[in-house]
Amino acid sequence: MFLRKISKKIPRNVFFLLISTFLLVGCAADYETKTARGEVIREWFIPFTWGRVEAFAAWPPDRGHLPQRRYPAILLLHGADARAQRFRRAILAHVRDGLILMSISLPGFGASTGPEDFAGPRSVEAALGAVRYLSTRENVRKDGIFIYGIGQGASAAALAAARGAKVSGLILENGFYDLEQTYGRLSQKQRNRIRAVLGGAPDQAGQAYRERSPIRAADRIKAPVLLLHSQGEPYPLSGTEAFLRTIEEKGGRAELQRIKKQGPFESLTHPNIANRVIPFVRKILKTR
Repeated sequence: MFLRKISKKIPRNVFFLLISTFLLVGCAADYETKTARGEVIREWFIPFTWGRVEAFAAWPPDRGHLPQRRYPAILLLHGADARAQRFRRAILAHVRDGLILMSISLPGFGASTGPEDFAGPRSVEAALGAVRYLSTRENVRKDGIFIYGIGQGASAAALAAARGAKVSGLILENGFYDLEQTYGRLSQKQRNRIRAVLGGAPDQAGQAYRERSPIRAADRIKAPVLLLHSQGEPYPLSGTEAFLRTIEEKGGRAELQRIKKQGPFESLTHPNIANRVIPFVRKILKTR
């Protein structure tokens, strides 16, 4: 009620900016509210045996449809040095397009239990748990759940699909797909970070690198895949191209789109969601 009152006194774009700024401060145990337009916003934690994962979601207003209307859903997985609320502006904007959008903070990020495992088993389990949540909602199309991941979020998304996540499509942006091969092409700073998380270089902790390499599980990825790659990212284009070829060789469907590198402001608004992700989602849904 309070939100509805103040929303009448300030411009709509300012209202949504205030709401998104408020949501950035952290995640309550389970907090749900409505915007002046009726969209529902929820922040909560998903429990796991090893801890909890911070989640943020929004869905269109309930207009009393009988039976209840079902919407496509997109799970958003962030890259390095980010968290679930990094997508808040995009989520609040695109929920108006008739979509349910959800993001989580991967283990070790935001208010999720740590430490970071660099697209490892707990990150994959977190993504699987988020997909399960979406699949249980009455207002989600069961044949319309998608994952959009960036960086290590892209790698975790691909591995979750290989582990059986019931998704209709993957959009993977600037991910690593063969971590053993990628490691040698990274900067010293990046290699140091990976060694610290994984317990050594590939010749010391080879299994940890292999289990974080989606290319090894390409035959189990059944959903269509859109690969996005921009120049100047730490993970090379050659790795993305090799992943594309492997998916196709294993009988899967994949395509690669080259995109421009985003600036600091663009990384906050995530224009690729409007320009690449949603068109891909709409294209896949036309075949359903």
